[in-house]
Amino acid sequence: MLEKSKLWSHTQDVACITRRINLLSLLFHELNDKDVVIPPSATASLRELLTVINKTKDILQDTTTSCLWDIMEAGSVSRRLQEITRDMAKALEMLPLGLLSVSREVGDHVELVRIHVRSTPELDKYESNLIRELEEAVERLERKEKGAPPDLERLRGLFLCLGLDSLSKCRDEIKKLQYQISLQAGTDAAPYAMERLGSLIGLVIHVKSVFFQREEEEVEEDDCERVPCSPSFRDAVASGLGSVTRPLVGKEKDDGSWNVPEELKCPISLDLMRDPVIVESGHTYDRTSISEWLDSGHSTCPLSGQKLPRQPPLIPNYAIRSLVSQWCDRHNVPFHLNNAAAVGDDTVKMTAAFLVGKLATGSPQVQTQATYELRLLAKRRTEIRQCIAEAGAIPFLVPLLSSTSDSRAQENAVTALLNLSINDNNKALIMAASGAVDAIVGVVQQGGTMAARENAAALIFSLSVVADYKVIIGSKPAAIPALATLLREGNCRGKKDAATALYNLSVYKTNKDAVLKAGVVGMLLNMVVERSDEEKESATVIDDALALLSLLAGCAEGLNEILGSEKPVIPTLIDLVSVGSDRGKENAIAVLTAMCHSGGETMVTRLAENIILLLQMVTSTGSSRSKRKAASLLKLLTARPSQSPTANR
Repeated sequence: MLEKSKLWSHTQDVACITRRINLLSLLFHELNDKDVVIPPSATASLRELLTVINKTKDILQDTTTSCLWDIMEAGSVSRRLQEITRDMAKALEMLPLGLLSVSREVGDHVELVRIHVRSTPELDKYESNLIRELEEAVERLERKEKGAPPDLERLRGLFLCLGLDSLSKCRDEIKKLQYQISLQAGTDAAPYAMERLGSLIGLVIHVKSVFFQREEEEVEEDDCERVPCSPSFRDAVASGLGSVTRPLVGKEKDDGSWNVPEELKCPISLDLMRDPVIVESGHTYDRTSISEWLDSGHSTCPLSGQKLPRQPPLIPNYAIRSLVSQWCDRHNVPFHLNNAAAVGDDTVKMTAAFLVGKLATGSPQVQTQATYELRLLAKRRTEIRQCIAEAGAIPFLVPLLSSTSDSRAQENAVTALLNLSINDNNKALIMAASGAVDAIVGVVQQGGTMAARENAAALIFSLSVVADYKVIIGSKPAAIPALATLLREGNCRGKKDAATALYNLSVYKTNKDAVLKAGVVGMLLNMVVERSDEEKESATVIDDALALLSLLAGCAEGLNEILGSEKPVIPTLIDLVSVGSDRGKENAIAVLTAMCHSGGETMVTRLAENIILLLQMVTSTGSSRSKRKAASLLKLLTARPSQSPTANR
C-alpha cells in the first residue's frame, strides 16, 4: 500500500493514482499467493506496471520536497503524473487479464482501473489559486518600489494553508529550498530554478521576520553558533586569509542600526548584502565576498563545505536584495553598491549573450527558462534592456509568440518584448523583426493565458506610440478585431490594456473607422453605463474607456452609435462629471465636448439644459486638467446660437 503523499499540489490526482495502484496491488498479491504461472505475454505488462508504481512512489514519498517549491513546480509535477497515467494505461491495455487465473473480484478491480485510467491529471481550482497567490507574493516582494511587499493578511493565510505556521517550520522550509538548489546544480534548468528558489527563500525569510520576530530573537539569544561553517571556512577565517574577515559596517555606531537580521548579512563578511547571489549549494552571499573567496583558491561553499564547480554561476537573489533595500529604508542606512555597478554591466552583457545563446540553440525547455530570465532582466533598467537587444534577443523571442504547446514560453516571450519595448530603439527592432506584428496580434487574439493576451495588448500600446507604427499595426486585418475581443472578454487589466491600445491606434483616422466597424462603441457604452461602484479596479478601466469614447464621439458615425443606444448615455456621463475620479471627470467632459462638436447646435442645446451649473462647479473645484476642459465646454455651451458649431453630417 502506498503511504500518504508529501505533495502539496495535485492532491486529488495523487489520491486517484494512489487508489488505482492500491487496487492493482490486489492483483499482485493474488498472483503471488496462488503461485500463478504467468504467461510470457503478461510479463511485459506487469513489469511496466511495477515501473509505474516505483515512479509514483518516487514522486509521492520524497520527504525532502519543499512545499513552496512543490507548488511553484506544479506544472512539472503535472507532466510527470500525466506520463505515469499514460504508462499505466498502456500497460493495462496490453495486459491479457483473461490468461491470468485471478478471482472475479480482482479482475473487476483491474477492469475498473483500466476504464478510469485515461483521465489526465490537472490542477484543481484551489491549487491554481495557491500558485497564483504564491507567485504574486514573490513578485511583489521583488519589486523595488516602496509599499510593494506582499499583503500581510493574504500572506499569513497562504502560509497557514501550507502548514508553515511556526518559526521551526519556516527554518526547515528554508533548508529544504536550499537542498533543492543543490539538486538543480549542473542541470540545464539550474539558472532558472536557482533564481526561483532564491525568491522563495527570500519570501520565507520575510515571513519569519514579520510573524515570528520575537520568537526568533529568543532563539538567537540562546544559540551560540547561529551560522555553522565548514572546516575550510573556519580555518581561513582563523588565519585571516584575504579580506573575508572584514568587520561589520557601522558596528561602532551607538544607534543600533548595525543590528542587521542574520539572513541579510553575508556569512563571509558579516556585512549587509548589497548584491546577494546564490551558489549551487543553496546559500546566499554578497557577490564581492564570495568572488574573493573563490578567487583565493577555494572550491567549496563556505557554509556547507559542498564542492562547487569551477567558475560556478552566481545567480542574483532579487528577493533578498529587496529585503535589504527595505531594511535600509526603515533604518536610514545608505544602500550603495559603490563600483559594483560597472561590474554589473559586464555581468549583464555576458548574461544576456549567454541567455540569447540558449534561445538560439537550446531545447524547448531551455528556451522557456531563458525567456523567463530575459523577462526578469528586461524589467530592471534601461541599460539592461539595451544590452539584451544588442545581444540579439528580439529575433529569437518573436517565434516563441506562436508557441501553442507551451503557454508559459509564450507569456514570457511577449512580456520580455513588452519590457524591452520601453526603450525607443527597441521598438524599431521589434517592428523590424520578421513576422513580429502578426505574432503579437495572434497572442492578443488567442494567447495561451489571459496574462499573455493582456501583455500583448500592452505591447501594441507601447509600439503604437510611434506614429508610423500606428499605420503598420492598424493595417493588419486581425489587429483591431483582436483588441476589440479582448475589450469585451478580458478582465479589468485586459480591458484596460485593450482600451489604451485602441486609443493609440484610433488617433489615425483609418484605424478609427476600423475601430467603429468592430463595434467598440457599444462595448464602451456597456462598460461605462454598467460600471460597478464596488469594484475599485474598474475605476481606471472606465477612465480609459471614456478616453477612447471621446475620440470616437468626435465623428458622425461614432455620435450616431452613441445617440442610437438604448442606454442612458448622457445622464451617465453627467453623473461621472459629478462623482467620477479626476481623470474620469475630464474624460467624461471630453466625450461631451466631442459630441457637441460632431452633433452641432442640437447637441449643444440638449446639453446646456442639464450640465452648465455642474461645469461651473468643476471649474472651481476640479483638477487643473478638468478645470480647463470644463471651461472649454462651458464656452461652447454658452455661446450664441450663431456661434454654435454646425452639424458635421
